[in-house]
Amino acid sequence: MAPLPHNNTDLVIVDYSQGPRNHSFEVRVDTLSEIEAIETVIGAFLVAVGGLVGAAEITAVRGQAAGSNISLPFPISSLVGTTFGVGTTNNETVPFFLNFVGRSTGGRRVSLALFGKSGSLSDYRLTSSEETEIAAAVAILNGSEGTFLAIDDLPAIWYPYANVGVNAYWQRKQRT
Repeated sequence: MAPLPHNNTDLVIVDYSQGPRNHSFEVRVDTLSEIEAIETVIGAFLVAVGGLVGAAEITAVRGQAAGSNISLPFPISSLVGTTFGVGTTNNETVPFFLNFVGRSTGGRRVSLALFGKSGSLSDYRLTSSEETEIAAAVAILNGSEGTFLAIDDLPAIWYPYANVGVNAYWQRKQRT
């Protein structure tokens, strides 16, 4: 399959901070015009997964139209200032991340990662049958129409688990 350009779809970019560290994640959507509905679904996802990540605050929400390389802040965002997660991140958990993965109905891979995974790494995968937070988050990912799409602008089928990993960049930052 030939690669598609990163700006193939409309994007919502959510910036968040965990202590002094700033992160972002992207959500592909079918249209940016329904921002209230999009933010409701993103907020529900963050509440669902919140028990598995350290406390974080959303600092900005930006939109990027398909075909554009420029993202602009949403003038009024109900998510900015919202907190999610529990406890605090520490030097040990900074590089840990939680990564949801799936495939579009067209066969394209899709993923969504959040930094600051709290708790142990166990076997580096949390399934829906092990964690109610994963089951709730995957249900939202799979049940949201027009949100959490793949790069080919098709709905994704999200797998019933989230991978847990250690990010090499943040791991190296902890060593200095």
